[in-house]
Amino acid sequence: MGSKTIVIACDTFAPDRNGTATFAKNLACSLQQSDYDVHVIAPATSKFYGTFREKHDGVPLIVHRLKSYRLPFQPTQRFVNPIGLTKKLAGLVSAINPDVVHIQSHINIGHHASVVANQKKIRLIATNHLDAENLVENVLLAPSFVKRFLANLLIRDAARVFKSADVVVATSLRSAQMMEAIVPKLDVFAISGGVRLDAYAAVSKAKQSNRVVTYLGRLDREKHVYVALEALTRLPNNIDLEIIGSGAQQDELLELARELKVSSRVRFYHDLSDAEVIKRLGNSSVFVMPSTQELQSMATLEAMAAGRPVVAANSMALPNLVQDGVNGFLFKPDSPSDLALKLQTVFDLDVSTFESFCNASKAKASEHDLAKTITSYEQIYDGLTPTKNSLNSDEGYKAEPSVGALLGKMVRRSSKSISLGANGVIERLDGVRGVVSETFDDVRFNIEKRSRKVAKK
Repeated sequence: MGSKTIVIACDTFAPDRNGTATFAKNLACSLQQSDYDVHVIAPATSKFYGTFREKHDGVPLIVHRLKSYRLPFQPTQRFVNPIGLTKKLAGLVSAINPDVVHIQSHINIGHHASVVANQKKIRLIATNHLDAENLVENVLLAPSFVKRFLANLLIRDAARVFKSADVVVATSLRSAQMMEAIVPKLDVFAISGGVRLDAYAAVSKAKQSNRVVTYLGRLDREKHVYVALEALTRLPNNIDLEIIGSGAQQDELLELARELKVSSRVRFYHDLSDAEVIKRLGNSSVFVMPSTQELQSMATLEAMAAGRPVVAANSMALPNLVQDGVNGFLFKPDSPSDLALKLQTVFDLDVSTFESFCNASKAKASEHDLAKTITSYEQIYDGLTPTKNSLNSDEGYKAEPSVGALLGKMVRRSSKSISLGANGVIERLDGVRGVVSETFDDVRFNIEKRSRKVAKK
């Protein structure tokens, strides 16, 4: 057993590809490698549910998959029936007996996990990745007054859940400020979601001569990917657009590309592995993020870690990542003409200035090193409280671990050995404490792909 037992409760987890799922996976894997005993509670991504030992990024994790259903009109999103969910989670949490419950939102699994944590007097940490109004606007098909009513219900629920937590965290200063404005008398601390810098160390340098603009992320309405397609029509014919991701607007964007007569210049990539995504970023000249609802944007951080200049909408938290004229440009939201102008400006930069943009992106990404994020959360798990809005800061905590605790952690880390291998389900567990009931020679799902595409060997 590790130094502490941590439950990470989330409504989306790998193989889902979105910022929340990526953060939860990175956090779980990093903690497990640091000798914590990590249990993830998340929706099943297929009809198979139960407790499994899965490998994510080569790290074995115990994942408790709850029976789930697809959201209408949202092919990549699933939900767990909330009826009886508190009782179900109470049984799981009692069996796991964690030191900390860490929820990733106040919605559904996060909400019920917070209730259980408070009932059992377990330290509760809440990281918010969601904008309630944006969620309702883009997930539900309903009249505006119904959406406003539901958004208000979600905000009131957020207030109840977050006020019951010991520490509340947002992934950016902008997001923290928004939460404090919505929920009075709530202290929210900003800790970046973090990016694995080492994963992008070998990516080839960006070249303007490749003439490729890249978008990475979900293909849903709030991402405004159509703006990038329309901007492409205003750029020279020798500039192409690569769109990496999937979502509810996938077919609409394909059709829009045909209508705009740019299909030959647009390449769509779906269900790519992490390694394949990094490879595509290595072919990119410049990264584009047209979304107007980013609370941080993990995809933008990944592109910056890969040393790509970024052209992003001047909205929400994106100006925290993109410094205009330094590592990229900000464009007027929902303006294809301004986006095209800023993209063309990147391609027109002289070689030395372009390289400085690339280096500035890497430097900015280093401020969001995942290692710093993990250190911040480890201190919070130990009962410490960060200073206000100390984004990814290792300083400013009210107390520090003892020398003995630090030495103990070093010894545990040095002695920890975790087998590496391909991602997939490797064991079914009978109970939540790791009694193996069934092993698989290689019955697996690739974590980068949805597990409905199970491959048996």
